[in-house]
Amino acid sequence: MSAGLPPTGAADQPGELGEPENPTPADQARAAAALHEAFTRLSPQGSDAWNFLAAFTHLGDRYGPYHPGASALSDAVAAERDEGRRSGPLDRLRPRRDRGGRPEGGKTDLEEAMGHVVEAFRFLSARVETLEARLAAEDFPVDGAAWLVPARPLGTLAAPVAAYVSARTPGGVVVHADCGEGDLVRLLREGGTEAHGVEPRGAVALRALERGCSVTMAEASEYLASCAEGSSGGVVLSGVVDRLPLHALLSLLARSRRVLRRAAPLVVVTEPVASVAARQAPASDLVDGRPLHQATWELLLQRAGFADVAPLPDQADDEPRVALSATAPS
Repeated sequence: MSAGLPPTGAADQPGELGEPENPTPADQARAAAALHEAFTRLSPQGSDAWNFLAAFTHLGDRYGPYHPGASALSDAVAAERDEGRRSGPLDRLRPRRDRGGRPEGGKTDLEEAMGHVVEAFRFLSARVETLEARLAAEDFPVDGAAWLVPARPLGTLAAPVAAYVSARTPGGVVVHADCGEGDLVRLLREGGTEAHGVEPRGAVALRALERGCSVTMAEASEYLASCAEGSSGGVVLSGVVDRLPLHALLSLLARSRRVLRRAAPLVVVTEPVASVAARQAPASDLVDGRPLHQATWELLLQRAGFADVAPLPDQADDEPRVALSATAPS
């Protein structure tokens, strides 16, 4: 038997090391709790904030005013000094020395510069932490507030919109959002134009589906983002344009242009600009969007790259809503 090995059966004796026995449920729970505590304690490691702090802390320890150490540049300075050169391009990086050749105790230009860099990083870190704290405290829009807006049908505008789009589509599916109960989708299909509706309100979309319409329950921006480029023969936007903030409208127009085929029509139907007294609660209070003026819509459509921006033809004289037509560039 080897001198360094315990005798047979020694592993079973108390106090000796051997194969571990099957852990009890209590031991497993304690081990799991210890692992959870360790992961919780070490969770900042690997994050952006942790890596950022580690990076400039290392920079400060190596070059900064706290623990300056060696570097490739300082090695080059030392090599020139060892070669006995009295002057050179790296002279300003050498430690200042007195007449006896002893260091004066001052910092080199490199140490001075890197000290400022390290301090700049520390101030930058503090500013980033402040911005992150402010962003975490920002208010967020009411989730699902768009569903509070009632789905208003196109009414008298349905026929002129359908006629305009059918006469100008180059082929492909015409998308209507928000489609409501699918009046325009049905009119387009009856005229021989393939159409698809997008409606975020589940109960409203269900009624459109029960009427035989092709409808997707989603927001217009989400649906258009999933469509292939140049796949649509026309886009009609109504309802959705009255409840989105301005930056979301710009994104919606950009996505509409992306999915439209060349020279395909776009129609925007929006509510008239109402006074505060005429707004309806709670939808008008909780939803971010506000109806825009006609001149504003004309500007947005032109800036989005659409051509032939003009009022929709054949509108009823007593129609209060604003309907604008445009075409994708050919």
